[in-house]
This record gives sequence, C-alpha cells and structure tokens, in this order.
Amino acid sequence: MAKDTRHRIMRAALDVFNAHGFDAATTRQIASAAGLSEGAIYRHFPSKDSIGAELFLSIHGAMTRLIDDAAGQELDFAGRIGATVDGYCALADADWPLFRFHLLQLHRFLHLWQDADGDPVTSAAGLIKAGIAEGKLPDGEPELLAGMALGVILQVAQNKAYGRFDGPLRGLAGSFKAAIMAVLQAR
Repeated sequence: MAKDTRHRIMRAALDVFNAHGFDAATTRQIASAAGLSEGAIYRHFPSKDSIGAELFLSIHGAMTRLIDDAAGQELDFAGRIGATVDGYCALADADWPLFRFHLLQLHRFLHLWQDADGDPVTSAAGLIKAGIAEGKLPDGEPELLAGMALGVILQVAQNKAYGRFDGPLRGLAGSFKAAIMAVLQAR
C-alpha cells in the first residue's frame, strides 16, 4: 500500500511539474493531483525537491543502464550504437513525461550525478572509447564525442518538449543512427 501511494505521488508530481514547471509546482497541487492530503505527501517524501530528485534519478539510472547494456552486447560498434539509439527512443516513448522531466531538469539535479552509479555521458564515452580502441572510430576525445552524439537525440527531444513537433522518437531512430555515426566519424 505504501509503495502504491508513493508511486501515485511521484506520478502526480511528474504531471504537476510538467504542467506548471518545477519551481511553480506546490505540494498542495501534487496532493490534489494524487487525491491525497498534503500531509500524506510528507509521510512519503520530506520535500518537493526529494520527489523531483527521485524522479530524476529513476530515469537517469535507466538511461545509464541502457547504454551500459548496449555496450555489453555482442554486436559490432555500429550495432551497439544502434542498440543504444533504439533503447533511448523506446525509453523516451514509453514514458515521455518522465523523459521530458529529466531533459528539462538536468541542471537542477546536476549535483546528484556525482552521487549516482554512473551517468549516461560517462557510459556513452566508454562505448565510444571502445570504438576508438577497436579501430572503428578515428582518435578523439570520448567525453566530447559522447556529448555530441547524445546531443543528436537530446536536442530533438528538447524540441519535442517545447512543442515544436509531436510523435514518437522511435520513428526518427534511423536518422539518429546515421547522424550519430557521421558525428563520430567526423574529424
């Protein structure tokens, strides 16, 4: 029961954060959206910030694991990049509100990255470093290339978050893969 209530609070908070912005959102709005009293929120979370942090870290960890899993597959380098792109798109499409929240709140919760078990950029850099070591990519700075590669997807996702287009990201996966491989090959 407590786990269900906690989940209900988190989903209601996600809706409120996405509708009103994190700063403008209140625990009263979250409680109303969850169909609970405001006091019930505080029995499960000490603050609005703690709800946001938990939401952020849940998707942040999923993104990191997704890249780590793709990197560990017995595929060629392009196949591992493709698996990462497919996974990122599937993750975004499966829970767009959570993906959107993560995307738009990266800077707010940046300090949590140091406490987390890895992060998507470091995992992507590891995948790219392996591609360089395998001779599949020209020499380059893995962290910089990871940022460029992730930016291909994340900039488009940001445009979706801002309402500049609608639709699933998975429909763009082929374009993302081609663009990322072009970015990684360019010097």
